[in-house]
Amino acid sequence: MRERGTVVCVTGDMVHVAIEPSAACEACGGCAEGVGGKRLLEGALNDQGAGVGDTVEVETPLRARRRAQGLIYVVPVTAIGGGYLAGFLLGTWAKFAPDALGAVIGIGAGALALVSLRRFDRRFEVAGEAPRVRAIIARCRGGDSGFRNGC
Repeated sequence: MRERGTVVCVTGDMVHVAIEPSAACEACGGCAEGVGGKRLLEGALNDQGAGVGDTVEVETPLRARRRAQGLIYVVPVTAIGGGYLAGFLLGTWAKFAPDALGAVIGIGAGALALVSLRRFDRRFEVAGEAPRVRAIIARCRGGDSGFRNGC
């Protein structure tokens, strides 16, 4: 998948890019929610030397998108199911409303799984699967971008 956006932050060989999401981009869910309907793609490899304010084309490999979607959907659903089962069994054993306890623990486990994925998402990356700057569409002319390197 290829998207166009504006570099808003440069740290070493990585950039954060604000993108106007296309339909395919909206369905992916791999970017952080941004302001004004934009998405923020964090941590794209910057092997083209893009700077803050540059308009770039970012490519995300299909395998990386599928892997991210699997993690985003499968891990929380599994955690919810496992949490519900654990809560149900605990509630039955403790003679407390099993369905209620199962629901509470299941929702908590799902939320914890989402937070954990967000926090440790870079550990799941495989070499060669990270998004990368494919091309620089337009260079920013010194200082008129409206962006500061706000990492």
